[in-house]
Amino acid sequence: MQHNPGSRPSHRVIVVDQDPATAELIAELLTSEGCTPLCCAGWLLSVDFIDQMQADLLILELGLGDPDGTLNLLGALRCNCRTRSLPVIVNSTDDRLMEQLAEPLHNLGCLLLAKPFDLDAFFASIRSCLNTGNSQTQWLAC
Repeated sequence: MQHNPGSRPSHRVIVVDQDPATAELIAELLTSEGCTPLCCAGWLLSVDFIDQMQADLLILELGLGDPDGTLNLLGALRCNCRTRSLPVIVNSTDDRLMEQLAEPLHNLGCLLLAKPFDLDAFFASIRSCLNTGNSQTQWLAC
């Protein structure tokens, strides 16, 4: 997935992480893969915002304070015709929370990635999502 200046424009990836330093690190890793990172604060995140950004991928930290809000957002994302097939990678440092929400997140078509993540696993997840162009769950067309 190396960037070739004469080829298709780079993939746009929304990065949402509570820690600005982690978001910056993820952005640098994405840039090294030829992607265009779009870092944003979690409070800005909405289905309309995601739709307006025309992203190819969403990397979302599972917030410790409001996992139900995250599930609601992802559910709304899947109900919107323009965002339903957007690949989503959910990450968290809270293994217990990730395990607890693994089934609903999988049902929403999300790929899970524990933090701190292994770089090979991170890049493999990015490539998998961007190469298929679809979430892990197939959604009905509008």
